[in-house]
Amino acid sequence: MRYAFWIGTLLTLWAQDTLLIDARRRLRAYELARKREGWVVVGYPTAGYDPLRGIGAALVASIAYNGQKNEALFPYTPYKHYFFLQAGGYERESWYWRFFYDAPWIKAHPYRIACRLSYRNESQGQFWGVGEQAFLSRLPEKTISLYEKRLREVQLGSNGIWETRLAHHFFFITQWQGWLVGEHIRRGGLLRLMGGIRWTGEKLSSLQGRRYTLPTPSGEKVSAVQLPTLIDSAAQGLIPLPASTQVVLGRWQHRFFAGGAFIWDTRDFEVNPNKGLLAEVSHESNLPLLSFHKTSISLRTYHIWYESRSQRVQVTGALHLLATLSYGRVLPLTELQIYTRWADGRIPNLLSGPSTLRAFRENRLLAPCLYLLQYELRSRVAELRLLHQHFTGGPVIFVDIGAGRNTLALPSPQKAAIGIGTGARILWNMTTVLRADFAYGREGWQINFTTTHPF
Repeated sequence: MRYAFWIGTLLTLWAQDTLLIDARRRLRAYELARKREGWVVVGYPTAGYDPLRGIGAALVASIAYNGQKNEALFPYTPYKHYFFLQAGGYERESWYWRFFYDAPWIKAHPYRIACRLSYRNESQGQFWGVGEQAFLSRLPEKTISLYEKRLREVQLGSNGIWETRLAHHFFFITQWQGWLVGEHIRRGGLLRLMGGIRWTGEKLSSLQGRRYTLPTPSGEKVSAVQLPTLIDSAAQGLIPLPASTQVVLGRWQHRFFAGGAFIWDTRDFEVNPNKGLLAEVSHESNLPLLSFHKTSISLRTYHIWYESRSQRVQVTGALHLLATLSYGRVLPLTELQIYTRWADGRIPNLLSGPSTLRAFRENRLLAPCLYLLQYELRSRVAELRLLHQHFTGGPVIFVDIGAGRNTLALPSPQKAAIGIGTGARILWNMTTVLRADFAYGREGWQINFTTTHPF
């Protein structure tokens, strides 16, 4: 009888009319008053800085179609259609482009579709090891910048050729990624049932033997040859890695995945949440061999700590908790570097990098079992209208804490990596978030300029 009760309750919840949108999903008065009808086009050239890639430039197009204010869904959705395209490069041999499309509540029906396609070709792939030892290891220098300065030093080899370890933690990567996601929306927009397929095609190459022009101790510029790198040692099995970790160099690999997510979403504004929560349980497996699996559980909550009567000034607290496990007969290296945020249709770096442990280099800390805690205080203190464009935003402060294990086990506080920092957020036309973060940790400062909130 007890089981029949719960089964009946679940069937009742499933059958409820999903077109009656829950009030928790409604935009707040401040955002709704500034949400524009019709097409909203944001196109701009941008310049930025990345700790790995140096100074960069890109062209960005962010295009949203919001519909009309008299439509029933206008107060509840961030947009009806959204296109994002970015293409650019950096001074240190790095080129990329990415495309993203999202359409919630297609023709006022409880369905959503999102797709993403991206490409990168660069010599800035990072490898620092995998597993718990990466969290325990300390650099031979006080900061990562001092350590990399030592790696840039040249020495004269026994064969009379100048040698360097400049690219000791680097590798060359050419990578394509595609992701197609479909979603069924239930419970007035609160319950989201997602499924999709993902594809990765990539080739990793060693930088051993590449020549770099570097100064000698006397100041003379010479051409120095790169010695074997850390990823060369990993590919040859010369350094310890967690069981089943696979590092393949010099040939193309293609991987296909199928997966899905169960999401409970009460956020008021997906692009820039003020209140509510998002709980997500996701899983994906590679096809057709089912030799690799990734399971993730995440929770994001948003709470308004202070708000002026007009809602123009606001302080919001944002919390992110993540636990993710990669397992199977084969653990490809680059799959350990990402987790798929199904709720947002995005594939960010996994534990360390611009969206997670921001005080550490991209992919500096990797392990099959990973835990992450992030907290931000976001503010809205200024508003500007310029050339028919609308900007609003303010400073933020944040803390990131992460830990990794080789197998499924609870995190160890002694092995945690911690970063703190400050930065700024600017919301442009209620569709695009511009972000600058300055983070500090045990290995020094990291600076990142990018788009979208980290969570």
